[in-house]
Amino acid sequence: MSVALLASVSAIVLASRSTQVTDGAHAAFGPMFLSSSIGTISCFITLQIAGETYTDRIGGALLRVRVLPHGPLTWAIGKTMSSITQTVIFQGAALLGGALFVDALPLSTSQVLACLPLMVLSAIATAPLGFLVGAFIRGVYSFMVSYLPIFALMGTSGFFMPMDRLPPWVQAVQLTLPTYWSGHLTRWALMGDPAWEVGSVFSPVLAVGVLAAWTVLGFAGASFVVRRSFRKETIGSLVRVQSTIRSQSGL
Repeated sequence: MSVALLASVSAIVLASRSTQVTDGAHAAFGPMFLSSSIGTISCFITLQIAGETYTDRIGGALLRVRVLPHGPLTWAIGKTMSSITQTVIFQGAALLGGALFVDALPLSTSQVLACLPLMVLSAIATAPLGFLVGAFIRGVYSFMVSYLPIFALMGTSGFFMPMDRLPPWVQAVQLTLPTYWSGHLTRWALMGDPAWEVGSVFSPVLAVGVLAAWTVLGFAGASFVVRRSFRKETIGSLVRVQSTIRSQSGL
């Protein structure tokens, strides 16, 4: 993980550092991209939890957890905490790299301190999506297909281009999702320039409200899905999943 973390953070910082030129009416791409990335990185927690759930399923870990007292709840809490911790470390590393190497993004202590709780909130709000996606992954094909809509949502969340360059219907969809509001909050905290926002205006209170709603409703839904998913974990289902994977992999 440390190598992947270093490589990912380095790529984000280098891309931001090399593109610090103002683009017409819009702010310099580099600082905006970095500010957006710090928030949007939280969406990777969805991929992480879904991927780890899939790995635990095909390895039989979920079946073993199912027979333990309060096993599914303990597993879900542990998975959430570890994933949030790793994601916030990733975000923090990108924030530190930007503060040190992106000259066009002068950060004050107050900006950094304001950004930290927003990073945590973003990670918490998107974590339940990982359990929802992971519950439906049963093979190699479904594993790959499940990632496509997540990458599509992240790519259209405004983290590397102004939202006004996207179709209105895409903007409308993003206004209901944490993918947009996570980057919105970090751009508000670190840049203060609403050039990339929907309507070119910041709405931090609304953003916090949307993320809080996703946290509450998301974990409520994830709790139901996790319990239902664990009830389906049997020796027979494990054998079928492993057989399907061997068939899809050509083994």
